[in-house]
Amino acid sequence: MKSQRKNKLVSLLAISLLALGLGHKLVMAQEVCPSDITGRSDSELRVLLDVCEKEIAGEQSKLDLTQKQALTIEKIIAELKSKIRKSELEIKARNIKITQLGDEISVRHKNIDSLQTRIGRGTASLGELMRKTDVASSFSPVEAILATDDLSEFFTDLDNYAVVQDKLQILLKQIKDIKVKTEDEKLKLEGSKQKESELKYTQEQDKKKTEGYRTEQEKVLSLTRAEAEVFKRSIAEKERVKNEIRNRIFRTVGGQELRFEEALRLVRLYEARIGVNAALTLAVLSQESSQDNLIGKNIGKCTYNQLATNPNGTVMSDSQKQSFLAITNELGLNANTTPVSCPIYSDGAYGGAMGPAQFMPNTWWNVNTATGYKQRVAQVMGISAPSPFNNLDAFTGTALYLSDGLERCRTAFSATFQLRACTAAKYYAGLTVSGSRLARHMNPASSYGYQVATRAAQFDRDITLLDQ
Repeated sequence: MKSQRKNKLVSLLAISLLALGLGHKLVMAQEVCPSDITGRSDSELRVLLDVCEKEIAGEQSKLDLTQKQALTIEKIIAELKSKIRKSELEIKARNIKITQLGDEISVRHKNIDSLQTRIGRGTASLGELMRKTDVASSFSPVEAILATDDLSEFFTDLDNYAVVQDKLQILLKQIKDIKVKTEDEKLKLEGSKQKESELKYTQEQDKKKTEGYRTEQEKVLSLTRAEAEVFKRSIAEKERVKNEIRNRIFRTVGGQELRFEEALRLVRLYEARIGVNAALTLAVLSQESSQDNLIGKNIGKCTYNQLATNPNGTVMSDSQKQSFLAITNELGLNANTTPVSCPIYSDGAYGGAMGPAQFMPNTWWNVNTATGYKQRVAQVMGISAPSPFNNLDAFTGTALYLSDGLERCRTAFSATFQLRACTAAKYYAGLTVSGSRLARHMNPASSYGYQVATRAAQFDRDITLLDQ
């Protein structure tokens, strides 16, 4: 019984887990590129950016296919138009030929009528001659002598009648032969005309079919173009949303407001020389001083000597103040009004970090030991007095600090995510941090290092997008 109940519980648990999994997939499947992103969190916006990118790629593929289909249909229509034009010309040629044949048939018909008339006249003449010949032949010699004064004249007339009769018969035969030949020619011409008329009819029917097919293709083309316009509008709308998301997520402030693309250009100036990926540098800057989706906006709302609840009683530790005063003096800044970070008591008793990269004064330049990243930034950039409050100088300093942390983390890690999480943890807690303290800043999803590594992976995709 216990075994049955246990199996039943396991089955119910499996069904519940399956339902939860399917429910999660259903929610994810329902996520689409929105038209309004008001009130969305950073994490939601990153997901939506991927969704919009995928939808844009899908719509672009459909648009490309539709436009390709439109080109194919346009080619078919052009071929059909050419075929119709050819048919029209051939029909015109056949009309001309049919007209010519009709004219020739008419000529043959007239010739036949003329020949028939001549045959009629010849036949009548021949009949008259034959009658006269018969009359002359019926006379007896006595009658012939009595009927004419000259007997020889009588016989001459008789001979002439016979000769004319023979010639007339020959002529009649020739005329009849010509008539037969002409009638044959007429029949052939009528046959040719009938054939041409039939071919013309066939071509006219083909032309009508071609015109009908062309009309259908033009309708399809019109619909295809309309479909392409729908895809174009859809892509444009998704691009608008995508750009809105990008502009809302990827911005930075550090003395002046910068778009993400501008911050990326600054970081990339020395990316190859320092050897730290731009995505990691920007992810750290974002984690260090981001607020309201603006990297570097939280560069400090306190001043170094402002009252605070800690052993020194001020925002900045006494150990940092000498270096801070030297830095502001060199840069011509008023130490009493220059903003620094406020204490975050959950992380430590003191604040005092400077600029968008949040360098502590001693880390930037320790006046007692004459060491710090200021000197290395100056060498990389080729300037004498870099400022932790200047975007480019601070970003370069961040990359240099990360390069030191990266070098140390490579002794323990090789995977990109772990290397980035370790490097970010050392940026946050110090280059010498190790052991369980390092792990605490690397592994939980809420830890500094983990969040930086996650954001760097997102920035990698964003940078790829911008490069395209």
